[in-house]
Amino acid sequence: MKILFNLYALVLASFAIFCAVLMTEPGQTIGVPRDLVLHYFRYMPYYWAGQAIALAVLWYANAKTRSWKPVWMALSTAGVALTFWAQAYAMPMAFPTEQTSAQYYSVEQADALIPAEDSRVYLVEIGEQSYIFPRYHLQVPHVAGFEQDGTEYAVTYCGLSNLPMVVETDYGLGESNLQVLGQVHNNLVFKDVNNGTAIQQITMQSEFTEHKTSVLPNTQMEWETAKEMYPDAQVYIYGMERLLDEVLLGLFEQPLKDQRNIENPNFIFDTLNLDDTRLNPKLEIFGYDNGHQQLAIDPNFARKNNGFVFEFGGEILQIESDGEIVRLLNSEGKQVATHNGVHYGIWTQFFPTTLVLS
Repeated sequence: MKILFNLYALVLASFAIFCAVLMTEPGQTIGVPRDLVLHYFRYMPYYWAGQAIALAVLWYANAKTRSWKPVWMALSTAGVALTFWAQAYAMPMAFPTEQTSAQYYSVEQADALIPAEDSRVYLVEIGEQSYIFPRYHLQVPHVAGFEQDGTEYAVTYCGLSNLPMVVETDYGLGESNLQVLGQVHNNLVFKDVNNGTAIQQITMQSEFTEHKTSVLPNTQMEWETAKEMYPDAQVYIYGMERLLDEVLLGLFEQPLKDQRNIENPNFIFDTLNLDDTRLNPKLEIFGYDNGHQQLAIDPNFARKNNGFVFEFGGEILQIESDGEIVRLLNSEGKQVATHNGVHYGIWTQFFPTTLVLS
């Protein structure tokens, strides 16, 4: 009887630990499938209820058999509770999104707070107002929100994909609350805790409903260029006041440098299908998704071909570039949203039928 009790306890503990691993970074180290992560998140209350019932059965069995001392039962209960916390709260605690609490500074104030070793920024223009989002300050919180003309927006950033996205935060379900759920295939998945759905960052598509966010253009450039061109912009700065922030930056600084190194063939998480060899998988492309077709634009081509006009999916598009800054314009001369700097190998994981312009 004691052997059966111990075996039952081992199965319960193993499942609880697996679920904690599944919903945190170690899950991608062992390559858990994307669908499994999303399925567990969607039905997490049922999984928790099942584990709680199994734990209650363990307590009942122990009361009958006296297999374990009360202290061991208490520790096992605490262990299961800890895995529940890890599944739901570990990632948001490590990466505290600032959808409603972002702080903005003038260009002059921000100048001393952007390190020379990571000076890439993303510019967002809405009406007469310009906002600058330094990559260095986005990499821990992953989300920075702002309000303009009565509309709420958020800039999301995935360090693994090297990808910023700008969206309206109300995508048809009402007020959202985006938090970090985890990542799959080197790209973030957010959970909208207000509306009970998940959103893949590279597609900005709700996973459990038909809703899709409205994506706005952003422009990639260096800080020195941005502060000269947009001296009146508001600049997002993350305070980095927690000890945990220093720990995270220390842990991820070198891996992210390796991730961005075009000469290094390895990605942080080895879960990508890299069969597409049309471009270097580490190349930081400009991706375009019109909702039906996708296009990967080689940055070297874009920077050398200012004014290049082409037809794609029934649209007439034009590349605008001064040799550094790249924008994609429609037939009316308005900027369209592009996936700026995303690694080609990650782009093709989510858009395997993409066309390539090089």
